Amino acid sequence: MNCPNCGAEFPAGAAVCPACGAPRSEIDRLLRTAEKAVDRAVETGAAALNRAAKELEPVVDKAVKTVRPAVQDVARALKPIADATVQATKDVAKAVRPAAEATVKVAKEAADKTVAAVKPAVEKAAEKTGEAAQKVKEKVWKR
Repeated sequence: MNCPNCGAEFPAGAAVCPACGAPRSEIDRLLRTAEKAVDRAVETGAAALNRAAKELEPVVDKAVKTVRPAVQDVARALKPIADATVQATKDVAKAVRPAAEATVKVAKEAADKTVAAVKPAVEKAAEKTGEAAQKVKEKVWKR
């Protein structure tokens, strides 16, 4: 704890402040006085905030009542636009679906043809690789 009189560190169990000589009882009295002052300040501040909130409440209510019709008008004006946007999106998706399905079909056919064309060459390469590996093994075992 620090001495409220001079701010010096107050050793535990000391009867007086080593810096200014203030007695412990005086320091305790000053601390209690400061604590009461803080409590009064907090209570006063809370009361002031409550009064301000009560004074502002009708102003805020009036502002909300004034703005609400305009917000509702904007919402009503935007609803047809939002509905049209949703419908247009659905129409685009419906129109694009056949083309997308055809693209998927063509891509699958191309992939299947590619596999069919490459498969014999891959099988032959695998066979030749196997034969070469066998020859390497035979040479290694002969040593």
